[in-house]
Amino acid sequence: MAIIGQYMAVSQEEILELSQGKRSFKDLNRNDYEGLDIDRSWEGVHFLLCNQTDNGNPPEGYVVPLLNDQFLDFLDFGAFYLHDEQVREAVTYLDALTAEELRKKYTSESFVEEKVYPLFTEEDVEGFWEYLKMNLDNIEAFYRKAASQGQGIIFYII
Repeated sequence: MAIIGQYMAVSQEEILELSQGKRSFKDLNRNDYEGLDIDRSWEGVHFLLCNQTDNGNPPEGYVVPLLNDQFLDFLDFGAFYLHDEQVREAVTYLDALTAEELRKKYTSESFVEEKVYPLFTEEDVEGFWEYLKMNLDNIEAFYRKAASQGQGIIFYII
């Protein structure tokens, strides 16, 4: 089984329909939407920003949203949605986060101790950091574009 993180940018109208139960995420054709694949980095990026493996306080918890109160039923892991204003909050947060602050948040010992996927040993600490940073940069660019278009985001794991 793959454990790959995926994003979709969708209209705020569709986010409202999904969040109100008027529409099912399963009914959306994911190929019809702009998306982003962050591979297996999703849990690592979330842990890097939130220092926990689920939920997470706003706005950092919006970057890889694993929000119990914004859950959509989908496959084994579900999907999570963000309203357009939450996407903008995430972009503002990421804009303010300096490279130095981000690097200070990365302590491989805590990742190994918490068994954050996919780093389970101290084997490739620098390579893992670069992998996380590359995917975080891609997320930021994806969010920036969605925010500029007034879109919400759906994050799901397949």
